[in-house]
Amino acid sequence: MSLIPNLSDIPELSPVPDGEYDLRVTSVKEKKSKDGSRNSIMLVCEIIGEENALPVFHSLWLPSASDDEEKSATMWRMIKDFLISVGLSPDGELELEDFEDLSFSALLEYEDGAWGKRNNILRIT
Repeated sequence: MSLIPNLSDIPELSPVPDGEYDLRVTSVKEKKSKDGSRNSIMLVCEIIGEENALPVFHSLWLPSASDDEEKSATMWRMIKDFLISVGLSPDGELELEDFEDLSFSALLEYEDGAWGKRNNILRIT
């Protein structure tokens, strides 16, 4: 008996064309930058209704202790704008679990760059 079956029917995953799609957060975790200087909240999103689509990864970068007040405020403002646009309240504290199963629509772009073929969120719609 074979340990691994014939895998020829397993479809490859690929990015979707540019356009507006419905997304759902399937997992969320806090992650450090490669140089360890900054943390982010990394959202892994499925594209709803698109079979065999690669997941969309989106990072919300958090201010670091070395940021000046202006940079820190700018980064918090970007996170606040994201929260409002996906329907989360910026009033009060949020935990990673608050992002789980979050659904929203976004304009995606296709990229074939240094990180490979993938989709990026251009704007929450």
